[in-house]
Amino acid sequence: MEQLPFTALLNKYFGGIALALLHALHIQPKYPEMPIPNFVAMEILVAILLLVFFAVVRARLSVESPGGLQHIVEGLRGFIQNQSEEIIGHHSEGFTPFLMALGLFILLCNLLGLVPGFESPTATPAVPLG
Repeated sequence: MEQLPFTALLNKYFGGIALALLHALHIQPKYPEMPIPNFVAMEILVAILLLVFFAVVRARLSVESPGGLQHIVEGLRGFIQNQSEEIIGHHSEGFTPFLMALGLFILLCNLLGLVPGFESPTATPAVPLG
């Protein structure tokens, strides 16, 4: 199995910890020299990218002079809130942050496969099933 560069980096620094955790749970990885597979590494990368994105958006929030990024995120939030209100019904506001994060996670997972040197984690059946 071919390792992507980011996967190799994660396995180099965190492979021992992942292998020990898997062994503690009585799980034998398919490739013990590579306990973190490519799709898990790509999911970790997407999660890191989303955390950075949300931190940047949060740091730039402004009521007086909102920037372009804030307008995009507010528009996306409004769209997701309207959709959840139509589908879920009354009291759907509590689900909006979760649905927005989930939607952006799935979108980035799918788009990551278009970048050379990366692969889409959603191409592995375990990811969408999870």
